[in-house]
Amino acid sequence: MNENIDLMNFMYRVMEELTKEGVPVVFKGAMILNLAIKNNNPSSVERATHDIDGDWIGNVPTMDEMENALKKAVKKIDPELDVKIKREFGEHRAAGFKIVNLNNEKIASIDLSVRQNKFCESYYSYVGGATINGASISKMLSDKIYAISGERIFNRVKDILDIYTMSFITKIDFYELQNIWNETNRTLGEFSAFKTHYDELNIAYQKMKGIKNKPDFKDVYNRVNGIIKELDINLFINKHRNRKR
Repeated sequence: MNENIDLMNFMYRVMEELTKEGVPVVFKGAMILNLAIKNNNPSSVERATHDIDGDWIGNVPTMDEMENALKKAVKKIDPELDVKIKREFGEHRAAGFKIVNLNNEKIASIDLSVRQNKFCESYYSYVGGATINGASISKMLSDKIYAISGERIFNRVKDILDIYTMSFITKIDFYELQNIWNETNRTLGEFSAFKTHYDELNIAYQKMKGIKNKPDFKDVYNRVNGIIKELDINLFINKHRNRKR
């Protein structure tokens, strides 16, 4: 059996267990994207991951509360595994945890930001047949477009690929994206690194592993670049509309 499939099925079971226990998390990232494209994936691209990402949306927890909730879910599935803290949450920093085996070897990571996220919807998790709460496609698009708009883009190549994949399954609503950025107090960068470092991004892209039906980077870049150009036009139009009011 494929090791990536086994691991991802395990992580879906962890997400399902957390949901059953009422842990206030909105999941996001590749795990949710793969559910979104499960039965509708025109791009044919699938990106494996070793991470569970989410937003803890309840009352501000202690690290112990988060760790105990994760441990309970993980051990319900496999009593020989454990969860350990690797990073405390703070302003603009997610809490980090690792799932380890009896030899203290990392099996997977869990990153949980502590913040509200009302841009969510229900997803069907095919592993255990459970419904879990995940970020909407528009929210994930807004996060990933924001991530590649800045200068620190070379470790965000996965976001470029995810934007490419999502663009096949949704009509991009730039007005909705702008509303999300406004509500989350985010200001887009100029995309200067994305626009001027094609060769470096291509090199980083070629190093990416665990991608099924990996497309040529030129196709990925051109499609995402087209989205950014359309975004620039829409932001320009909206800016001038607001000035006339």
